[in-house]
Amino acid sequence: MKIQTCRRTISRFVLGLTLVAAAQTVTAQENFVVDTFDSEDSATQWTRWWGSAPQAYEFDGTVDAANNASSGSLKATIDFDLATYGGDNQFAVVRGFPDGAVVDGTKYTNLVFSLRWASSSPQRTDGDFGYLEYGFRNQDFSQTWLGGQAVAIASGDQWVQVKVPIDRTTAKLDTITGVVLKLWSGTTGGLTGSSVFWLDDVMLLANTNQVAPPPSMKLASATAGLRLAASAPGQQYQRQSVRTQATDAEGNGNGYSWVSASGPVTYAITIKEYAPAAYSGFQTHLFLAPEAGMPYGPGDTSIDWNTPNLVFVQIANNEDGTASARFMYKTNLPSGNAMFWNTDPANGPVGTLASINDPSPTGTWTVKFENNTSVTLTTPSGTSTNFAMPAAAAELFADPLYVYLGSQPNQVANIGQAVTVSRFQITGVSTPLDDSFAGETLDAAKWQVVAADASGIIQVPSTTKYWLTWDAPATGFAVQSATALGAGSWADAGLTNIVQIGSQKAVLVPAANLPSPTTGFFRLMKP
Repeated sequence: MKIQTCRRTISRFVLGLTLVAAAQTVTAQENFVVDTFDSEDSATQWTRWWGSAPQAYEFDGTVDAANNASSGSLKATIDFDLATYGGDNQFAVVRGFPDGAVVDGTKYTNLVFSLRWASSSPQRTDGDFGYLEYGFRNQDFSQTWLGGQAVAIASGDQWVQVKVPIDRTTAKLDTITGVVLKLWSGTTGGLTGSSVFWLDDVMLLANTNQVAPPPSMKLASATAGLRLAASAPGQQYQRQSVRTQATDAEGNGNGYSWVSASGPVTYAITIKEYAPAAYSGFQTHLFLAPEAGMPYGPGDTSIDWNTPNLVFVQIANNEDGTASARFMYKTNLPSGNAMFWNTDPANGPVGTLASINDPSPTGTWTVKFENNTSVTLTTPSGTSTNFAMPAAAAELFADPLYVYLGSQPNQVANIGQAVTVSRFQITGVSTPLDDSFAGETLDAAKWQVVAADASGIIQVPSTTKYWLTWDAPATGFAVQSATALGAGSWADAGLTNIVQIGSQKAVLVPAANLPSPTTGFFRLMKP
C-alpha cells in the first residue's frame, strides 16, 4: 500500500496522510510551587500512601533549606524493619497539589525539591540510605515516575537540591494531581531502623519555550492478535500481562497445571510481531503460578516477585536479531527473584534449568511437560532442549494454577515497544485453552488483564487495517478524516480508545472507519 502526504504532488494513491502545520502553543507561566513549608499546616498535606513501614510526617520549624527563620520543612520518620515487613518494607508519601489543582505537567521542565537525610539513619549493604524514587500522582491515582537515585552517605545532614527533568511526552503527564516520593528498602541487605529526612521547597519549573513543534503523524499496517505493549511511563520493569481466569466458560475449576496430568501437557506461544532488534532485551514471559501461597492473589501485577513458587519462561530478542529463551523457577522465595538467575549450586538453589537460542523471536515457542519432571523447550525453528525439574519442586505447582502471558521492557529505552501474540494454547490439561485473539476484545471468560498499565493490553481484530500514531503530548489536537483534500471536506474520524504507548499516541483504524474503501486522508487539527 502506498502512503503519501498531501504536501507532495500525488498522481496515484490509495491512502494519504495530511497534518495541519500549526504549532502547539505553550502559554508563558511561572513556576508552580507545591510546598515551601512556611506554616505548620503545610505538613498536614503530606500523607502516607502505601508501605508497611510506619511513617510519621510533621512540620519542623527549626530546619529550613535556606536557613529562613520564618519558614521550615517537612520532617519524615520511617521505621523500617526488614524482618517484620519483608517485601513491603517501604514507604510512599503523597501531597496533592494546592487547592486540588489538576496540572498540565507538559508545561514544566523539572521537578525540584531540597532533601536532607539524617546521618543516623540505617544504611543498606550497598552503602547508602536507600533508593529514593519520585514522580507524580495522576488523575486516575496511578503514578508517573521520573526516576530515582540512591541517597548517598555523603549527603547525610546536608541539604541537597534534586532537580529532575520532566519528559513532556510522558503518558498522563497533562493531568497530574500531586507529588509522590517512595523508597523500597529491598529484601536483600534492606533497611532496619528509623530513617529520618527533611523535605523543602518542592516546585515545578516553568517551560519558558513559547512554541513547541507540531506532532508528526504516521500510518502503519496493524497485525492482528494480542498486543502487549510496555506503555507504563518510566517503569522499565513493568509487567504487562494477562492471566487465565479461575474458572472456564462452563464454570469448571481452574485446571491448567501439568502436575499429575494423565499425559503430556504443552504450553505454546505463537509470536507474530516483535520489538525490533534495536530494542534488545525486550521480554515476553510465561508465568506458571500456583494459587497456594500467593500473598496478594492472582491479580498481583508483580506475581513473579511476590509469590513464593513460580515457573518463569523468558523469551527475549538480541541485538543481532536473534532470540533466546530461558526456563527458570523458584520455590519458597516470596518477595525475591534471585533463584531464577542462579546457575551455580555454590550460590544456593539453581533456578535456571535450560536456555536455548533461535534465529528469530517470531513463531511458536513450546514448553512441554512429559510428566511432572521431564520438560522440553522448543523454539520456532524446531530446535529443542530437554531437562528435568526436581520432583519436590514440581509438586508445589499442582492445581489451581494460573498462567500469565505478558511482556516487560527491562530497559527504559524499550518502553513503548510491544509483542503481538497471535495464538496461545494449553493442551493435555483438564481445561484446555486455545485462543487466537481474533475477536474485537479480549475473551473475558478466558483472561483477565493484570498489567502496570491496562491501556497497553490491546486485542487487534482482523477487521482492523491500520495503526495511526502521532507524537505526544499533542494536547488539544483531534483526528479528522476526509475522502479528498479541500475546504469543508474534513470531519471527525470517529476513532476511539486513543492510548499513549511510550512517546506516541496511538489508535486503531478499523476498516469501517476508513474515509472510503480506496482513498482517504487523516490529519490532526487543533482549533
